[in-house]
Amino acid sequence: MLSILKFRNVYLLPIVGLILFYIVPSALGVFFGERKLAFELLLLSMMSVMVYYFAYVVFRGRWFTAFYGGVLKVRVGWAFFSWVILGAYFSVIVYAAITAPGIALFEALKGGSLSDISGLREEFLRTREGWERGLLYVYAIGVSSLMPLVISQLFITRSRWRFAVLGAFLFSLALTLEKSRALVAMLPLVVIFVNTGNKKKAYAVMLWLVLLIALVSVIARGAFVSDDGAQEVNPMSGVPDEYNLFVGETSQIYYIINRIWYIPYVTAIDWLRYRETVLNDESTHGKSISAIAWISGEERVNLEQEVFAFQWGQNETGTGSANTVFYVDAYLSFDYLGVLLYSIILAFCVRVCVCSANKALIACLAISVYYVCFNSLSAVLFSGGLGFIFILALFFRIISVENDNRE
Repeated sequence: MLSILKFRNVYLLPIVGLILFYIVPSALGVFFGERKLAFELLLLSMMSVMVYYFAYVVFRGRWFTAFYGGVLKVRVGWAFFSWVILGAYFSVIVYAAITAPGIALFEALKGGSLSDISGLREEFLRTREGWERGLLYVYAIGVSSLMPLVISQLFITRSRWRFAVLGAFLFSLALTLEKSRALVAMLPLVVIFVNTGNKKKAYAVMLWLVLLIALVSVIARGAFVSDDGAQEVNPMSGVPDEYNLFVGETSQIYYIINRIWYIPYVTAIDWLRYRETVLNDESTHGKSISAIAWISGEERVNLEQEVFAFQWGQNETGTGSANTVFYVDAYLSFDYLGVLLYSIILAFCVRVCVCSANKALIACLAISVYYVCFNSLSAVLFSGGLGFIFILALFFRIISVENDNRE
């Protein structure tokens, strides 16, 4: 099972993710659920998988290796790179913690209400305005690519600081009590240990990841909340029936399965329903992308927030977003042409990163290909870190990184 995480197989991760989260559920949905929209999602999913796979096969040709080798690369010292990233990231964290009205983690530990905890999570960085909006971008890039890259290299070189930096990073991620944040720190380590033949450590990291996610989930769902603000004992109580695969069940296990496996599928269905109902089966012609909206002189359509409002109505802070898999976003933006182009672009980016033979960078690539299963490609490229590690792979050579894994 762990062989999928081998450096030579990392490109298959998007295919596995799309099959697991979208193709299987939509195939079942054709018979048991939203038949029309499920069939449409199944068609889009299979189209994206096939285009991505065949594009990657084409990019494995010698011509592509020659192209990659012909690109002039800037040599950068690893120590300098690491210190810049660590300094920038933790400066943002310290500033945000000082200027925020409160910290979700500390509020939860003090027994604050769930609504207060949720509000503080949003106010940590997402509701910032003016120049402070840039802090959110630095934070997003740091969390999704740069900090995992630094930590991965520290573990590859067995630096004596590796556990201290990892611990500090995990603590910073826990401040907002976002349940799956620990994944960005631990997934690259699993990839590294799999590729060094140390499966015991890989499984140990996976166990720690599960425990960390469980701990943060328990705290975020009100383990320390006072009786007046406590939540229902049933974790499924806040899940509407239309988003609940296990109506009537009360176990935490069912909640986790529903959240991980069913919610991504049904959210993708809602995106297609939004296109059918609100957009009258028309695309936005790229107006969901800021640059295209600006060039065309039209107002940007924030599809994530629009679909969230379509589902639930917008929240008090106006930051509620309903993210979906990259090719559904492409479909709403550019119809079938978008699915084709986005799948090819993803294959191109993945292939460039693999060609770099940079162990730490390829390990972090696993985060990006995980993100595209639940987010738009533009978001993953510009805010989710894929664009940054793509640039590092294509135009830079970090000179202290071992490069003996060229495929």
